Amino acid sequence: MESDTYRYASGILAIIALVYYVKEPSRPRTNWLGWLCMGWAAYVLARFAYIYITTENHDLGASDWLFAFPLFFPILGIAFALYENQMEKIIAAFFIVALIMLAVTVSRTIGTITTGVAVSPLIMNNQIHGAVACGLIFVTTTFWLLHYVTTPNADPRFARLAQMIAPIILVLCLIAIYGAKSKGVWLAMAFTLPVIAVLGMRYIRIRARSGLMIACAAILLVGGIYAVRQNLDQTAGPTVRATASMIGGIWGSSNGADAITQAIQSGETPTAMDERLQLWSNGWELFSSAPVFGWGNQWLERWQQTRYATVAYTLLHNGYLEILVRFGLFGAFVMALILASFVVSVVKAYRRGLIPRAAMHTYLVCIFFFALTLLSNSNNRLAIGESLALVTSAFACWCNLRLRPAAREASPLPAAA
Repeated sequence: MESDTYRYASGILAIIALVYYVKEPSRPRTNWLGWLCMGWAAYVLARFAYIYITTENHDLGASDWLFAFPLFFPILGIAFALYENQMEKIIAAFFIVALIMLAVTVSRTIGTITTGVAVSPLIMNNQIHGAVACGLIFVTTTFWLLHYVTTPNADPRFARLAQMIAPIILVLCLIAIYGAKSKGVWLAMAFTLPVIAVLGMRYIRIRARSGLMIACAAILLVGGIYAVRQNLDQTAGPTVRATASMIGGIWGSSNGADAITQAIQSGETPTAMDERLQLWSNGWELFSSAPVFGWGNQWLERWQQTRYATVAYTLLHNGYLEILVRFGLFGAFVMALILASFVVSVVKAYRRGLIPRAAMHTYLVCIFFFALTLLSNSNNRLAIGESLALVTSAFACWCNLRLRPAAREASPLPAAA
């Protein structure tokens, strides 16, 4: 469900973690990664305040303060540590809720889905948000199931639960993603599914039974795609053809901007693609005029002077441009450094036996899938992206915490009641 509830939940968890952290006699010290997260947040907030105070119209931008979320990452890592003993139960509860939400929304919209009309799964604001959420649920469910299928000493209760409901969740996710008609998510899934398949093959030994199950799943997937091929072409075909034509024009032209302008002006370009090209053109124009540090929360005022300022949206429909327009190359570098450090922490935690392999793969593949969806939509400015950032960053900060020698020597933080 798409709402601001995750913000309140994160705030409550942060307060709980801060209380436990202050009381802990042997609390771990903040390392360079924690200071980097909090330093970046301080920079974002200070710059926002400075521009707000010094501009005539007190520019607020649009959702610019969300980029200060790294302020909470380290303390949410402590919150993760407080509940780590309950994490298996929390994860199981999440998938039960996901199953219920998917079953309800898919069953209510299955008639519409079969007609080829777009639906919004999981009670989201629109179908794109719902499709992204279903893609993330699909990834996490896959590795949740693989973990219990391949871990001999796993809790049998959770193993049975995963084996019972995970296949249903996976099927419902695919139906919902198809029904949402989000071309960007379809493209992201097209690249993500082979990655999941390659990683999944490393979990299981190909024997007669498992090989038959894999073959049946592949046949069902390919058969399903073939059965709805006409609707797929109707939904994505015009965009694919317009994109191919535009790329051909860019390739054969000395000025790529002219080819993009022609695509925007062409009556054969689908409306959604046309609007995105206008948004991206405006975003690139703003970034080019302030490439190093960006415009901060002043960008929305500058937007009125761009070439396609009359376009219906100011959501840039590209997560990377959202960062570049506001914070330039400097901001993109800092945020990429934070993410890269998180990835390294998670991988190291797996190599030291602190987390299971499935947890590492869930983290990495979710980031990969979400990064692909950012190419066509600003999901990092939406509830689905913000909540994903908070959860994955809390997990990565917890991994970073457990990697420190002092943290391993000290007694772990007490589990919350």
